[in-house]
Amino acid sequence: MHEEIADQVWEAVGSWVEGRHEESAQILAMLAETQTPSMMYGVACGIATIATAALTKMHGPRSHACFWGIRTVGDLRPEDIVPPHHLFAARFLAASLNNDKDTAVALYQAAYTSSDPDLWPACMHTLLAATGEAVIAATTGAHR
Repeated sequence: MHEEIADQVWEAVGSWVEGRHEESAQILAMLAETQTPSMMYGVACGIATIATAALTKMHGPRSHACFWGIRTVGDLRPEDIVPPHHLFAARFLAASLNNDKDTAVALYQAAYTSSDPDLWPACMHTLLAATGEAVIAATTGAHR
């Protein structure tokens, strides 16, 4: 069962990379309809693992002295200028890159249990899109 889900995660990211964004979103939506919340956390982690590989390819392996974070211009807080679903994706990827499982779980739970029923799907879709874009950026010869 986990192999099937992993294959679908790879297919969703691959579809995004190939420009088939609607198909990518449909694969993610189908997973969300058929999997438990804990399995969908695994899907989020699988997506983030692919992004981690792409970002590591672009920036090299990080040393223990490095830390991934979110920076804004001026004194603005990310919460004040970044839409929640984009902030989720950035923070979830940073948590994954920093190997911070506690933060990743907290972010996922906050999105999943939000009173806004549209937040969690938007967060997952943005995580998928950001990962697809990271793969494109890391792929030699990728054309836009």
